[in-house]
Order: sequence, then C-alpha cells, then structure tokens
Amino acid sequence: MRQEQTVGQSRARLAPRLRAEATPTRRRRRDDDSKTDGDVNPHDVLILSTDPLAGALLGAAVELAGHAPRFALPGEGARAALLRLRPRAVLIDCDHEEACADAFVGPALMTGARVHFVRSARTRRDVQDAARRLGVRVIDLPVEHGTLASVLQDLPISPP
Repeated sequence: MRQEQTVGQSRARLAPRLRAEATPTRRRRRDDDSKTDGDVNPHDVLILSTDPLAGALLGAAVELAGHAPRFALPGEGARAALLRLRPRAVLIDCDHEEACADAFVGPALMTGARVHFVRSARTRRDVQDAARRLGVRVIDLPVEHGTLASVLQDLPISPP
C-alpha cells in the first residue's frame, strides 16, 4: 500500500513538468519565411500525381530540397487542393487528367504558384506544346536531386 502511494505521488509531481515539456513553444505558420538550413526558405509544394509511388518519391525529393510536400486529400480535386493549400509551387504528373489541363494550370498560375509538369519514360501524354503555350517547365524523371532543388530554389519569398 505504501509503495502504491509513493508511485501515485511521484506521478502527481511529474505531471506538470511533463505537460510543460510536451507543449509546443511555437508552431511554424505556413507563411513564416524564417530561414532554416543555409539559404533555403521552406515552401509548400503541391504534388498532383496519378501514381501514388511516384507522388511519394517526388514528395521525398521535395522534402530533401528543403520544402514541404503537400498532396490532395482523398477524393479532393486538383483545384480544391490548390485553393486549400495555396502552394508556392505545383508539380503535376503529365498523366493527371484534371491537373494537366489548361482549366487547372491557368488558375494555378494566377495564384502566383510556379507550375511544373513532371513526366517519365512511361508518360502517355505529350505536354510539350501545352507547356510551351502556358510557359510551364517540363521536368523529366528520373531527375537528380540538384536539378529539382534548383527548380524549387527560386520560389517567390512573398506570399502568392
């Protein structure tokens, strides 16, 4: 009985300290432009891909470049994800029917986001003409980490 009281009293004394340590001091806001590692400002990058594995690999590359990969929610359309996240950049899988269309790319560009088409050897759709017409860069996969980092390096610092 005495041992049970001692354990209970120890927990009671530790509880306030544990709560204080578990409480976050300050969460980074989405538009907080504070510097992190070196000269990289972290920005949200929306990734729209029909292939979950390719999307995850792009997300990892975006994260390695110092930015925050974001994805559409299950059942959420490309335009809804764009309006919800207001990202600084959008990476679009060329085979994504909704996102790889003028009806999405135009509004995405008007938000101030940098839009890039991403294609691989398995891409079925030719987007070269659309990319040229819209002023969108095409990134061919596989891409080296340094290439993607340089594409994302020049993201605008002020909010779109």
